[in-house]
Amino acid sequence: MGRPISIINFERSFWASILLGIGGMVLYWTTVVDGLRKDPALSGSVDVAVIAVGLALAFGFALSLLLWYLIARRANNVAKWIYVVVMGFGVVSTLTSINDPLSPGGFALAVSLVSTALTAVSILFLFRPDARAWFAKEAVDPRAFD
Repeated sequence: MGRPISIINFERSFWASILLGIGGMVLYWTTVVDGLRKDPALSGSVDVAVIAVGLALAFGFALSLLLWYLIARRANNVAKWIYVVVMGFGVVSTLTSINDPLSPGGFALAVSLVSTALTAVSILFLFRPDARAWFAKEAVDPRAFD
């Protein structure tokens, strides 16, 4: 039995969101580094802060990949809920940072909002009837996956 269309659409929106997020971070990286250099609290440890930000981004990416694999390939319901909670907090965080003067603006903000919208869409796909059957691992009418 193949994977349901909702899980395939979850993957599409997930990967689109990830790629946009990476692209946005690449575009915004110099601004992040400049902001760290201007912070007086980091006077002698800017390089350490840059490495820490890079490691945090790598950890977040690795966690996303692990959750994607467990959800889309292993039908792990616990991973689905972890994804929903973690990404749900990310969606709320992005929306609350819109009026923050320290947050990126312009094109970086637009990329972030589109990536966030794709994340929200990916969450919605996990709750469609065929996706629920995927996670339930019970006898399902094969036509549900058409």
